[in-house]
Amino acid sequence: MFDALYCYKDNSVKFFSVFEFKNLSDAHIEKYRYHLTCPACGGKAYFRRDSIDGKQACFGSRYHKVDCAEFAPSPRKTEEQKQVAEVETLILEVDELLIDFSAPIVRESSKKSAPPSEVQAPKESVKKESKVSVNKQTLKKLLVSLLRGSSLASSDLWIYTSEKHKWRAKNLFVNVNDAKPTDNGAPRMYWGTIATIDKTLNWLNPAEERSVAIPIGRYRDLFLSYFKVQEQCDVEGAGFIMFAKCIESKDKKRKFLQLWGDDLQYFHLSKAQDDSV
Repeated sequence: MFDALYCYKDNSVKFFSVFEFKNLSDAHIEKYRYHLTCPACGGKAYFRRDSIDGKQACFGSRYHKVDCAEFAPSPRKTEEQKQVAEVETLILEVDELLIDFSAPIVRESSKKSAPPSEVQAPKESVKKESKVSVNKQTLKKLLVSLLRGSSLASSDLWIYTSEKHKWRAKNLFVNVNDAKPTDNGAPRMYWGTIATIDKTLNWLNPAEERSVAIPIGRYRDLFLSYFKVQEQCDVEGAGFIMFAKCIESKDKKRKFLQLWGDDLQYFHLSKAQDDSV
């Protein structure tokens, strides 16, 4: 655990202890929580409230630099460092990577969403002309590497979202802070962290950009069940990656990430744990 650093718009700063922060008014917590950073490495930090099952309120960060003094040694840290190293090696050694969307999710409806290649052909779609050896990676590992600052999001590595469709990594992976509708409505792999979920558990609010929201109402029950979300603090500080379409509100003031086909195989949520701070 650490005292968090709050950065004001005029670049002045203030340190908060967890005790001080959790005793602020709800309005101030909601205002400040989007500007918290780790005092050691400057990585974006989160605040998680006390939970019903007894977990204490805490600060944490999914953006710690690997060598950050506040990134405490833990089995999770060791595993994340290993995953980041593996992805960096792949960027250097392979030409193509296939995303493994095989999350074991059973939909309540018999109507299944078609894979991206059958629903809509993205602008960068390319049909494979010959068989090649393609490395397969899970959303979980890709998310860890992105959060920990790997070069994946800026690389020229070819990423397959299906057997027929591939994208340059730099054109596919988009941090939620940079989310915007595409010219042809094609999806992207959006990633970031969650600040809060509304009280009805229907909207996820990313920490990086307050004008972006993730509506989960159409698959809410399955989402809550699969990711074991029972209260608001369960998702505070969680990392996420999702294959989604970005749409704007009519007044252009809000943007929404609409999960592709409302199918949870295209969504991965990495809940914050005590040993991850």
